[in-house]
Amino acid sequence: MFELLQKWAKGLKARFNHFDMGSIDDNTSGGCYSYRASKAALNIVTKSLAIDLQSEGITSVLLHPGYVRTDMTGWQGLVTAEASAAGLLHVLESGRPLNGRWYAYDGKEIPW
Repeated sequence: MFELLQKWAKGLKARFNHFDMGSIDDNTSGGCYSYRASKAALNIVTKSLAIDLQSEGITSVLLHPGYVRTDMTGWQGLVTAEASAAGLLHVLESGRPLNGRWYAYDGKEIPW
């Protein structure tokens, strides 16, 4: 399957969304063990894909949409869905290095 992905996805930008609870550097509150572990796993998979697929011209980047005002957050989010989506598109189209990096919707790079 990996070989098929390599042939199909030349030039593809693989992006993955998740919240910053997977950041070891930003964990100041503890708790949420299973959720944090799943997000940390996504981090390492994304970083490994960035290394393994770079020679194929495939970019792998993590994107944090922010705390978005949706029904999932009880409409208590800090950013609208429109602002989040526009910010994520801006990050992807900014020309900055993306491969193996993690960015928030506002353009800030998030430490692993």
